[in-house]
Amino acid sequence: MFQIKLSTLFCKMKDDYSTSYTLLNRACADNDAKAWEELISFYKQYIYVIIRSMNIAKSDAEDVQQQVLVQLWKYLPTFDKEREGTKFRYWLSRVTRNQTINFIRKQKSYESKLNKAKDFNEVDQEIPIAEIEEREKKEWELFISNKAMENIRSHFSDKAIEAFSLARKGMSPNDISEKVGVSADSVYKYISRIKLKLIEEIKYLRESLDF
Repeated sequence: MFQIKLSTLFCKMKDDYSTSYTLLNRACADNDAKAWEELISFYKQYIYVIIRSMNIAKSDAEDVQQQVLVQLWKYLPTFDKEREGTKFRYWLSRVTRNQTINFIRKQKSYESKLNKAKDFNEVDQEIPIAEIEEREKKEWELFISNKAMENIRSHFSDKAIEAFSLARKGMSPNDISEKVGVSADSVYKYISRIKLKLIEEIKYLRESLDF
């Protein structure tokens, strides 16, 4: 019975993601604030990843994130989803970076904090666009990977998740077996099943959110 409920919840979550492009259309075309709130909830974690990657302290990151959300809604009319090669996540990333740079500039220790931002295109125009795009790609993959793991976590036991986490850190199946308190055979099964589910979820999230 419990498994059926989890499955139902997982399907509902997938249905929610599948509406993301529709929500964007409604937000852009109708200035629909409710649609925007629903849409941006899928990307808040990604925004946070970008902000933290720019060396913003945890104590400041949430405040910056709120500022970014305000600016994203403000500048939504400038997003041209019909333009060839334009992706919503690229636009979202650039607005987030620009707003984070603005935050850095406002700090009292402007000179020292500016040095942290010099790796970003908005501050140092000499950095090749290819390098910026590669950085954005890594941030996006980190977000998708973390989100996928978060989504599938409830489908596995705590021991299975612990075994998989330890395997990702490089621990051998035998050592994991000893630490978690299960057989080595169970460890192999845990890792295999979680990998398959994780790959499936990553694929789904890319298709649903990367537009």
